[in-house]
Amino acid sequence: MRRAAETVAALLVAAVFLAILTGVARRYLFGVPLVWIDELSAVLFVWAIFWAGAFVLGIREHVSFDLVHEALPPRVAGLLWRAVCVLVAVALLAALPKLWGYISFLWRERTPALQWRLDYVYVCFALFVFAAALRFGWEAVRRR
Repeated sequence: MRRAAETVAALLVAAVFLAILTGVARRYLFGVPLVWIDELSAVLFVWAIFWAGAFVLGIREHVSFDLVHEALPPRVAGLLWRAVCVLVAVALLAALPKLWGYISFLWRERTPALQWRLDYVYVCFALFVFAAALRFGWEAVRRR
């Protein structure tokens, strides 16, 4: 499953690259800009970031401030790690219903050029929050 998630992330990044390259070529080489290409690039980029953050990157690969954690004795650091993971997982899961409500509300709005529904554009953020909550919960259980 990890390999499939990495493949999807790589395809999303490649699609962003191709969209930007197409937009630059159409605008500067042929003098015929595509109005919708910037919007497509932005949507693909948002999806690539949240997809990779949710399904490809490990917990330790995200930005963290672990100066206090590293200075503590190993036993205390392990307990603190578990407690923080549980707190983060609970906070993310608690935020999910309101987040889902807002994303569901966005069905009324559309992107300017492509006319895509914004709930489809931003559902990747809900996937990210849900996956992050599960990963933090799993970290709390798995960590020795």
